[in-house]
Parts: sequence; C-alpha cells; structure tokens
Amino acid sequence: MTKRFGSFTAMDQVSMKVAPGTVHALLGENGAGKSTLVKCVAGFQQAEEGSILIDSHEQTLANPVLARALGIGMVYQHFTLAPGMTVAENLLLAADHVPLLIDWRAKRAELTAFLATTPFQLDLDACPSGLAAGEKQKLELLKQLYLKPRLLILDEPTSVLTPQEADEVLGHVREFARSGHCTVIIITHKFREVMAYADTVTVLRRGRAVHHGRVADTTPALLAQAMMGEAAQTP
Repeated sequence: MTKRFGSFTAMDQVSMKVAPGTVHALLGENGAGKSTLVKCVAGFQQAEEGSILIDSHEQTLANPVLARALGIGMVYQHFTLAPGMTVAENLLLAADHVPLLIDWRAKRAELTAFLATTPFQLDLDACPSGLAAGEKQKLELLKQLYLKPRLLILDEPTSVLTPQEADEVLGHVREFARSGHCTVIIITHKFREVMAYADTVTVLRRGRAVHHGRVADTTPALLAQAMMGEAAQTP
C-alpha cells in the first residue's frame, strides 16, 4: 500500500503478510510509517494505492466500523477509557451499538463469564480512575477481546508499563494468538519484546518495508541495522 499526505509519502509500496495465530512485530523509528500502516488496516485512513486482503479476498475498509465488522480491533498507545464509568460499562461501550435499556443482571453474568475465559481478572464495579497503569492496559485489551477480533493491533502497548507488567500482558497476548483466539500485530520499539514474544517481524524505514522474517532467524543487531539504514540481512 501507498499513503500520501499532500506531497509527503508516508508509506511507499509497503507489503506485509501476517499469518493466522501469530504475533507479528512492526518495528521502525518514529516517522517510519508504522502508525500509518495500522491506521489503514483499522479503517482510520485509506491508502491511495494498494489493497488489504483477508482470507485472500480484497476488502475495502472505509472506516473503523467496517474494519471491526471484519474482526479487526486496535488498542491505542494512549488509554481510551471512560475514567468515571465502571469496568463493566467500559466493556459495553467498546461495542458499536449499546442498547438504550440494559439488563444489568444478564450483562453482568455475561461479562463475568467472559472474564473467566481470560487471565485478566478485574472488578466489574471498579472505575479506571482507581486502576494502576497495568490494570488499565488490561482493560483496554479486554475491551477488544470482548468483541472477539480476528486481528488485534497493539500500538506501543507497554509504553506506560513496568517490565514486569509488560511481560505479564505480552505473555497473555502471545497465548491468545497461539491458542487461535486471534492474530496479533504489535508496534514496539523494544527489541527485547520482539525477541521474547513475536513470531515474525517487519521493519519499516522512511515509509518502506526493508525487512521481513522470522524472529528466530534474526538478532537485535540485525533489526537495528535495518531500522537505522545499514545493510539489513533478510532471512
């Protein structure tokens, strides 16, 4: 895909293939085109050239609602929670359509059953304003998992987490993918997270894809070379 903003080409003929049930890392310096790429996949922007294929069928993602209908969810770098509402209310707000009248007894039973299928245990009556950063990030993930996405995009999901919190969240994300619940694209700047939790990796530099490969076949040094513009070795 190619995406331009006036005379500036933010994404220049970038191709990326993500296999089902995997964690695919997207690396690159600031301005490399990572956010532009995932925003096109999530329906927030439209590329001037190229296409998105899901199950080998070309799809037009004109807006985020259409993307979500196809099973594409995104967790943003900054929290998008309603701080004065409860965990239960934030989960329900993740859906595109919220009923005017809510049967809370039935919904609480449904949400309790949903939480039981995840490793993240949060109090449905708690408010995000009282949660730690790690718990807020878990709630952001739960909001998307509640919608049962096929593809989950995580934009710098550990930027406000401690290393221990990051390991917990990414460890569970990897298990979601490997168990077949969803496929994951993760934007990160941290080589440690790529090497520990991703199956495959794409490196963008100045709007172009310069490296694709299995994480097992590369090293942080080679990924850094690709990001910075030195000769990258693609497996």
